[in-house]
Amino acid sequence: MPAVKALLLFIASLFIYLQPIKAEVITLASSQYYPYYAADLPQQGAVSELIRQAFLLQGVQIHIEFMPFARALRDSQQANYVGLIAAWYSDERAEHFYYSQPLYANYMVFFKRRAQPIHFTDYKDLVRQRLRLGLVQGYLPLQGLMQHQPAHINVATDEQAFKMLALGRVDLVPADKLNGQYLIAEKLPEYLGQLEAISPALELRPLYLLLSKKDPRAEALMQRFNNGLEELRRSGQYQQILQQLLPEAVQH
Repeated sequence: MPAVKALLLFIASLFIYLQPIKAEVITLASSQYYPYYAADLPQQGAVSELIRQAFLLQGVQIHIEFMPFARALRDSQQANYVGLIAAWYSDERAEHFYYSQPLYANYMVFFKRRAQPIHFTDYKDLVRQRLRLGLVQGYLPLQGLMQHQPAHINVATDEQAFKMLALGRVDLVPADKLNGQYLIAEKLPEYLGQLEAISPALELRPLYLLLSKKDPRAEALMQRFNNGLEELRRSGQYQQILQQLLPEAVQH
């Protein structure tokens, strides 16, 4: 009998040991930033998938809730969500968030109406030509842009900014080049051929995952995420995700 009891205890402990470990699940906030991340993109976009797979390598699952950027930033800062997919760097934000290693870099340009002759060499031209800008609320302004105080209108989304540009309510929209090209082709096809990117390029801006410093798990989670991201790069899976979900970026 003692041997039977010992065997049963061994089988029970083995059964418990073999049970799958339940992954930790965290919820992140996100805006819709085409073609990089959005609710209706395959796998919710390449940047979402990079973050998802990097965390999975560390035993963490993510759930993403999509909303306008200003709300996503505010609610993440308050730790209503663990963090934010994704954002650019600023010293002010770094007071409230841990920043990941860079995920991808945005190539920032101005978009204008093709029929409107605009010559841009520096931000002083915006004021001299009395040009109006469409800016997404919550986005960081381009370096040096707001020092010249150009006329501008704030909107909630990139799509709204491009629609206002097409309708002549603003004259320029600063945006990532792929973001603008995607929105015009896929979301606003009625304006295809009417809007274009202009030179020179304004900035190259890295995107990061942000985790709220108000969440006690955030610092350790960020370390795990960075480890997972590095593993993605070493294995080649990082490049595979870009090739599958963001082929335009690979060719860019």
